[in-house]
Amino acid sequence: MRADVDHYRTIAWTFARAARERPKPTSYSYRRSTSREYLEWTLARWERVAYVSRGHALARLRSRVRAALPRPPHLHATLGKRIAFSKRLTLRLRRIYPGRVTKRYASARARTAGETLKLWQHRSAAAALQVASHGPARRLLDAGDPLVSAFLCIHRFEGGWASDTGNGYYGGLQMDLHFMRTYGGDYLARWGTADGWPAWAQLDVAERAYRAGRGFTPWPNTARSCGLL
Repeated sequence: MRADVDHYRTIAWTFARAARERPKPTSYSYRRSTSREYLEWTLARWERVAYVSRGHALARLRSRVRAALPRPPHLHATLGKRIAFSKRLTLRLRRIYPGRVTKRYASARARTAGETLKLWQHRSAAAALQVASHGPARRLLDAGDPLVSAFLCIHRFEGGWASDTGNGYYGGLQMDLHFMRTYGGDYLARWGTADGWPAWAQLDVAERAYRAGRGFTPWPNTARSCGLL
């Protein structure tokens, strides 16, 4: 039970850091206690603290990066629902930063359902802190923005966000290496070619090219199909 308290305290503190809040203090008295009743009370308390801290962290991330993050089940939801939520949240955050999720990572599970929940809770807290610390410094392009809508239309004619067909063009807007080096060198250095970038990064680079004076000309045929040329 003491290990469970340590787990939820760590989760609470990690989410608090992601929310830019001061972590809840503790005297660690539960580590010395032999009272089961006190340990149960302490565990329930830290579960609530972790739940609230996670809510604050996700609210901050939704505002900061405009990401569509899943909504949590209630505090005492079934084990299966809590595992599913923590996993969905982790994978969504990982696709924001560092930008990709391997099949091995996404399929991880522990020996028991309880241990699997802890695994994904730990991963979700760590992922939230990573996005808070290293994610996009400004808000993502707003999908309601006419410019973003235009690039999303182009994307529908170009390819999947993870597209690499071997033709020298990559991602959902089919960027070649020269284009990526010119307008997205930071993302190219971090993640490789655009098929490994999150969608927001691909849209960001397209916007950079647009505002640099290229307009929609790098996509002459598809932009014409969207009525942009």
